[in-house]
Amino acid sequence: MRQLLESVYGRIAPQFHEAAPLRPVSVYANTKAWGERQTALTLGAVGTSYTVVRYFSVYGDPQTIKPGSHSWVVAWFAARAEAGLPLHLNGGGHQVRDLIHVDDVAEATLRALVSPQAHAEILNIGTGKATRVRDVADLVRTHYPDTRLMETPMPPGDPLGGYASIRRMRTMLGWAPTVTLPDGVARYVAWLREHPAAIPGWMTAPTSTA
Repeated sequence: MRQLLESVYGRIAPQFHEAAPLRPVSVYANTKAWGERQTALTLGAVGTSYTVVRYFSVYGDPQTIKPGSHSWVVAWFAARAEAGLPLHLNGGGHQVRDLIHVDDVAEATLRALVSPQAHAEILNIGTGKATRVRDVADLVRTHYPDTRLMETPMPPGDPLGGYASIRRMRTMLGWAPTVTLPDGVARYVAWLREHPAAIPGWMTAPTSTA
């Protein structure tokens, strides 16, 4: 499953620190870097407090997939497994991601809004843990034991990925994520089973590539 690292950091794996030079490698990532600078210039000029948060790989319900998307690996794998399709592992699935549950993202964002220490800071919002895409597939397969894995070629430009340094987040917010990946995957699978309409029709159409 391909998941482009479209971040302001670029491809400087394995760990991403807030103080690292910005090296965006896409137009999308470049707009993020531009937005951070504009926020600092605009709000800083008038004395308005702000915090820049850099989300890593967010997952959790009600996230659903769309054609041609390259991210959201938990949603992709769970939907394919629920539909009885194999899980594709590009390059063997050895790329790493820092997967953080949406509930933790919401909590971190709220804390960043009210924490005096977070004023004018840039904070990574992640778990600080590197998870292989293959390991995500294995977690999904604990709920769908008959699901096959299929190794596929590595697409050009697919990064090996990385994970967040969260020391600054812990210090400034006095908090760390609480939802483990096994629990988050289990919660997503349970939600998907309760909402079968979340699996798009194009995925199970006869012309769909399995």
